[in-house]
Amino acid sequence: MFGRAEPPAGPLDRFARSVDGPPRTNHAAGSKSPNRETALHAAGLTGRRPLVVLTGLLALVSLFFLGFPGIDTSVSALFYRPHLGFVGNDSLDLTIIRGFGNWMTIAAVGAGLLAVLGALLVRTGRWSLAPSEALYLLSVYAIGPGLIVNAILKNAIGRARPRELTQFGGSLDFTPVWEWGGACTRNCSFSSGEAAAAAAILTFVVLVRREDRLSLCLGLSALAATVSAARIAAGGHFLSDVLVSWVIVLATIIALRPVFLGPRGRRIDEGFAKLRRRLRSRLPSAAASLTFRSRASNFRESVRFSGATGTTDCDIGAPMDAFPAFETATEPRNSRRFAMVSVVVPAKNEADNLAILVPEIAAALASRGHEILVVDDGSNDGTPAAVARLRADGIAVRHIRHERSAGQSRAVRTGVIHAAGDCVVTIDGDGQNDPAFIPAMVDLLERSGNGCGLVAGQRTGRTDTFAKRLSSKAANRLRTAILKDATRDTGCGLKALPTELFRRLPFFDGWHRYLPALVLREERTIAHLDVKDRQRRFGSSNYGIFDRAARGALDLFGVWWIIRRGRRTPGEVVDVTAAKEH
Repeated sequence: MFGRAEPPAGPLDRFARSVDGPPRTNHAAGSKSPNRETALHAAGLTGRRPLVVLTGLLALVSLFFLGFPGIDTSVSALFYRPHLGFVGNDSLDLTIIRGFGNWMTIAAVGAGLLAVLGALLVRTGRWSLAPSEALYLLSVYAIGPGLIVNAILKNAIGRARPRELTQFGGSLDFTPVWEWGGACTRNCSFSSGEAAAAAAILTFVVLVRREDRLSLCLGLSALAATVSAARIAAGGHFLSDVLVSWVIVLATIIALRPVFLGPRGRRIDEGFAKLRRRLRSRLPSAAASLTFRSRASNFRESVRFSGATGTTDCDIGAPMDAFPAFETATEPRNSRRFAMVSVVVPAKNEADNLAILVPEIAAALASRGHEILVVDDGSNDGTPAAVARLRADGIAVRHIRHERSAGQSRAVRTGVIHAAGDCVVTIDGDGQNDPAFIPAMVDLLERSGNGCGLVAGQRTGRTDTFAKRLSSKAANRLRTAILKDATRDTGCGLKALPTELFRRLPFFDGWHRYLPALVLREERTIAHLDVKDRQRRFGSSNYGIFDRAARGALDLFGVWWIIRRGRRTPGEVVDVTAAKEH
């Protein structure tokens, strides 16, 4: 399929040889023959001409929608129903299509990762991706949908989504394509991450034999176009968002082709073959060395981390102890007592869930001083009225409102800044976190002493979809391997930290997923507590799998860099003058 099988005999064979030259032979690394370049030239997939054409197409599409901006809203209006919203809000078909698009992305990226890792262990077969092809596929997804579309354009071009416009029941104004600094500030409409990810599947067209390209291109294009059209029907994107995303991804596919295929691809494959032989020759000694190092490092890891997790679904091996073995029962613990607990609840359009969640929080913390801060992240539902009713019922809840949606990370930070307590507990506003665990988390943070900076909830009995659980587990494994934060689940919204430490941590979009690593950077220990995961009662999640994965991958390496740049810490800081005055 991927250029390894010989063309069939007969007229088709003679035609293929007239394009590709003599029959291909497999090299030591399973790489492609140089004659593949001829076929790619014949298909128009090399040289600068395709990039020039795509650049002109991008400019043409942009100018067209700048000249006729009403086309965007007219197309979106076809899928809008007055007083009911866009069809995607309650359409099972669109939900299935969106899930299929996410799965298509996961399958493609997973195939690339397996091919790269497998090439280090075994020689690639004729029906599998070569290392160069796998790296090409992964690079297209990372640079096109991941970097250009999701990380740069969606965070830089301030364009509101169709469902957020005033004419469709929202509160924001329409802005045309390529207008910087519009009404939206984060996770904006321009351009479409899911449409870009769907279009990236066309990378496989370049990798198959020339005689298979037309049929595969038509099939994959139909699938990708269906996924992209579903985003328009759901009110998530405009037509121009989807078209611009497609052109950008197609340009990425063409631009990266000579970097990973052809002569450079053969060098990559040969490099993997050499590395594979080297690893296989050293495997017995490496395994013995790894066993020795793991035994020797047990004490060091137990000193650095503390906490309790269950053995079920643990991504980091054996569970950690709540009280490390190096501490004896006779040693006094430097426990502490928090005067007030501030519970921060980031929420966007969660009025129905808040009506149940906030009273649950108040009941859980009835025995100690507390406040509840609902950070309304630009909601356009009945959140203000819901919080007002809760206050009228005598619940100690405060309503902190963002003028426009800025994302969950910014909402958490707003709550931490406004918190009056000396301990902050975060909990998601969708009601999936059980507030009954908050007192136990605060108690564990108090008993663990001043050296403990975080108690992180670890979800058990996950109620999310299989796709979301799978993507979460893969992200957690990758994050743990790179950051060494010894936490199997950083996506749980239940976390407890001292307020002064929370405010010292470096802020960026996505920081709430990396709190364990950031706390360890401050030379504080972390503790874990298994918590129950519940079903969402009302509404649906605002983010797709690929949007979250693309940003998370970029954030991961950013946090890795932050940790490396913060290795030198001052240890205990003492105000000598103040100590002498007392």
